[in-house]
Amino acid sequence: MIEPNRRRCMKMPAVHSWFSWLLIIGVGCCSPAAPGWGVSRDTPEGRGAPDAGVSRTSAEPYLAAVRQFADQVLAHGRDTYGKPTPLFVDGLNVDTREPVKWKWSDGKEWVLCNLASQEGLFRTLDGLSRLTGDPRYKEAALAALRYAFDHLRYGTEHNGGLLAWGGHLAYNATDDVIAGHPEGKGRTHELKCFFPHYELMWEANPEATRQTIENMWNGHVLDWSRLDFNRHGSPKKLGSLWRNEYRGGPVFFDGQGLTFHNAGSDFYYAAGVLSRLSRAAEPLVWAKHLAYRYVETRDPKTGLGGYQFSQCQSAWCDDVGKIRGDRAQYQYGDDFTGHRVVEGTLFPCYGSTPEVEPQVARLLLGAQLGDAGRDFTRWTVEDLTAWGRSAYRKKDNAFIPMLTDGTSMEGYVCKKDGYFGPKGRVLHAGHPGAAHLWLYAWAFRLSRDVFLWEMARNITQGNGWGDIGETPQARPALRFPDSSADPLLLVALLELHRAGGQAVFLDQARLIGQNILGQRVQGGWFVPSERHLLCRLGNHEAQVLLRLAAALQGKPDAVPAFTGAVPFLHAEYGGKTGREYDTAVIYRKTRP
Repeated sequence: MIEPNRRRCMKMPAVHSWFSWLLIIGVGCCSPAAPGWGVSRDTPEGRGAPDAGVSRTSAEPYLAAVRQFADQVLAHGRDTYGKPTPLFVDGLNVDTREPVKWKWSDGKEWVLCNLASQEGLFRTLDGLSRLTGDPRYKEAALAALRYAFDHLRYGTEHNGGLLAWGGHLAYNATDDVIAGHPEGKGRTHELKCFFPHYELMWEANPEATRQTIENMWNGHVLDWSRLDFNRHGSPKKLGSLWRNEYRGGPVFFDGQGLTFHNAGSDFYYAAGVLSRLSRAAEPLVWAKHLAYRYVETRDPKTGLGGYQFSQCQSAWCDDVGKIRGDRAQYQYGDDFTGHRVVEGTLFPCYGSTPEVEPQVARLLLGAQLGDAGRDFTRWTVEDLTAWGRSAYRKKDNAFIPMLTDGTSMEGYVCKKDGYFGPKGRVLHAGHPGAAHLWLYAWAFRLSRDVFLWEMARNITQGNGWGDIGETPQARPALRFPDSSADPLLLVALLELHRAGGQAVFLDQARLIGQNILGQRVQGGWFVPSERHLLCRLGNHEAQVLLRLAAALQGKPDAVPAFTGAVPFLHAEYGGKTGREYDTAVIYRKTRP
């Protein structure tokens, strides 16, 4: 059960007046009031200052590694294929420096350039210039973005068009054309928890950035009155946009689109950032409308929310597309009579643990918007609290699969084939790891909510990583593996350090940083392991080492935010049946 005061917090937020917006838009990262152990932002702990004895020199190895990587990217990662452009390729072979390529079903290959997959690279280049004062890196990123705005937008007759990027669309740098799924048949726009570096895009071209975000909403939203949308979109004549009337209404309505939170979070994140950059209130109003739709899916008994706020009766329930309707209702409904079984009442809907990424979007907005972003932080705190109180089992560090009304589905055996797996599949509890620790630690730092620290402590202990302490001020007793080189664990430790200023967290983050240098660098390129052949230029390793360097220098906010995003291209590949992900068919390649 969620606490009564948390249920009261679920009311729809009031819309700020234009005058109020002008007063608060410039406010910095501001935490919402919440019960907990306070740490003043005027203290070294609140600023995330380095501990005694930590100097700039301790940041040098990490900064030098990122700088070497960036220098090599500028030298070997540019688009010199077909017509040379300022763009970057998505990745390179660390031995040959050959670019990663996509293979069509007819066997023809082309050099892959997907701007959505390069957002981590743009953050790295931007952050490196900020920390070193060398403008070359940021200027290269800006040149790529400006070229993309000028040459990689389509549907430009509609308010400037959309960028050719994302889950199903990219730039074929070999033939200098836009390409994607379905092969040779139209252009499908999709972003799913990609969270682009809009701040840098705005610096490159403010008007084009505004048009891109507005076209995203215009091309994906099907019904503005209740915010039915589809994850797939295309440019179309600009409608009333932010001047539309929003009426809301019940969730789990029959709609035309699949209102996945991993797509919706990209939309409300984009609109929220646009408000901050343009100083216009209207996009934030709609960002909150959309984000609140997912809040409205929460079950009043458990506080658990859904991954969709609508049902799509045209969705395929089986592999051959003969059966259509709500896919959870089709596969599970007969065995849970008396309960509401739709895709929006499965927890978690996909995978075995609740998805981190949409909550990242909320925390990013909460941190960036100051008072105007308090709702986003609060909604994350409420969700994380419900996960912990209603679905988490401490004794084995597990999230229990269930309906959002609290009905356990653990051990359930699928009686029929369907979207959520084959007949005979058994639903098991999932175990939170580094990503969830990062999320709980970050949310605690912004909110000071005591229960979030307790959950971070439980996850740490449940993974055998020791004890972070009963409070942020308590002395931790950590025992992370000596060989750990997980970037997400590193950023989680940085958040724990900022939350209470304990030196041991920063020391442990430095050890993981050293392991990254020892295990995940080949010839100056970042790779997942020494066996991997390909470097993804928008990798986590470069970004988190920059964050570590910034923390060691006592200026943790000096580099762009880390989103943890893992963008992808999902299209036909090499004649295989169905679509493939570049994250699977390309970046998993290893040495024999």
